[in-house]
Amino acid sequence: MTDDLQLQYIAKSTVDRYSGRYKKLGKHVHTLGWGSEEQQQHRFSQVFRATSLDKKHVLDIGCGFGDFLTSCEEAEYDIKHYTGWDINPDLIAEAKKHHTRSTFEVVNIAEREDTKPSADVGIMLGVLNLNFNEAYDNVAFSKMMIQKAFGSVTETLVVDFLSAYRTPEYPKEDFIFYHDPVEMLSFAFELTPNVKLFHDYAPIPQKEFMLVLEHV
Repeated sequence: MTDDLQLQYIAKSTVDRYSGRYKKLGKHVHTLGWGSEEQQQHRFSQVFRATSLDKKHVLDIGCGFGDFLTSCEEAEYDIKHYTGWDINPDLIAEAKKHHTRSTFEVVNIAEREDTKPSADVGIMLGVLNLNFNEAYDNVAFSKMMIQKAFGSVTETLVVDFLSAYRTPEYPKEDFIFYHDPVEMLSFAFELTPNVKLFHDYAPIPQKEFMLVLEHV
């Protein structure tokens, strides 16, 4: 199978997985794979400390229902504009019902050829966690996605991962891909010299880390 066909297979599988959950659960954090709203908010709070969102056009890649925007509004961040991209049409349609003054689009960034930046600050949360096993090389996929996402913003990209330095008491899950923070940090330095790594926040329930890439 060629790379293009593999990526198409991954995209279809992703859409089917979330649409199936949406049909069963509707607008719920479990539809998006979160264990709870508290876990979701804990991850969002790490973005808030990682970069400034005030007066910024924010691009949320893998936006789901636009819950990050809801969290920003509740925290009273003065965002200039919010754009949400997601591969799943059902999630985008639901997001549009709740955020009528923002932009939501069905976009598969893996297939996006346009290299023109779309926002100031980008976030990509929970997008790189699924283990593809034999379907595709996870590290190659992650590097491709990060490069495309970084090219979609003019200032900052925040991306998160589940860490290979796992929480000892939490069992390893076969469907999860655990990234090596050293390997991903090294790749980030290939894109920009301005990189921050956060590997210091509490597990939710697994250990995570965030990379913050800033354009020179």
